[in-house]
Amino acid sequence: MDLIAERSDSNAQSVDDAPAPGRPSLSFERVDGAFGVIVRGIVWEAPDPETVKALTRALRRHLLLVFRGQPSPDHEQLDAFFRPFGRLLLETPDGTFHYGKFTKDQSEWIHRRKDGNYLVNTDEGMGELVWHNDQFHKPQIKTLSVLEALKFEEGSVPTSYRDMYTVYEMMPPEIRARLEYKQSLNFDPRLPGPDVQRRLCDSMHPIFTPHPESGRRSVFVSDMTTGVAGVEPEESDQLMAWLRDFAKENAPRYDHHWQEGDILVWDNVGLQHKREAMGPGKVRVMRVYEGVAER
Repeated sequence: MDLIAERSDSNAQSVDDAPAPGRPSLSFERVDGAFGVIVRGIVWEAPDPETVKALTRALRRHLLLVFRGQPSPDHEQLDAFFRPFGRLLLETPDGTFHYGKFTKDQSEWIHRRKDGNYLVNTDEGMGELVWHNDQFHKPQIKTLSVLEALKFEEGSVPTSYRDMYTVYEMMPPEIRARLEYKQSLNFDPRLPGPDVQRRLCDSMHPIFTPHPESGRRSVFVSDMTTGVAGVEPEESDQLMAWLRDFAKENAPRYDHHWQEGDILVWDNVGLQHKREAMGPGKVRVMRVYEGVAER
């Protein structure tokens, strides 16, 4: 791994620098993939402005941060650490509704933690989770996602990520013009489908969604997106098929093979993620923190 030269002036010194008294040092190393960096030196307290600036800069540039080597935080520590990065989802109406409903699922592989997070335990096996942005089926955009590996047995499936900013930037101008200002139609996968519970959709988002802070545009269309609003069904299906094929061919991809204790923080506007199906017999316990919404 190459040590990245980019470091914050006060929190992450060069290799030969000593950390400032009383202040931890952050280091950044490239992952072996198309994007992402490993961050060491995280301390679970409310970060100072320079730490927020350094991590935000790294997130804008590398899209995915792997926090490694730090103790597992409790819920209050996570809240204090991530609050400077935006509105916490559980402090918004959309987020409270979404996560309150989601964690009522009492299946054998999901259960609620007392601290407000929830665990996904897949040692009994699991089905495939296709490409998606977290909370795509809710009106509010989730900007930052956080996932921790509490237990990860060797041979368990990795989590895959792909860069949808690059997909937008590589798109032919004629297709981009055709989809400009169009909206996607999305349904909550945990609700009955529209054939059972009649409705147009559960959320609509611009096909080309800008990050609310950076303004960079992403193709906000996942494998769970139903279609394009205001377009005839046949044309909508053709556009969806084209977008999925184009993303498959052009999106830079990174497969993260977890180490126990890894905490991944990623740009949920520009990155989509997925995991393959996994049979029983491998322990994979993931802790989901609700994350950050648009301001």
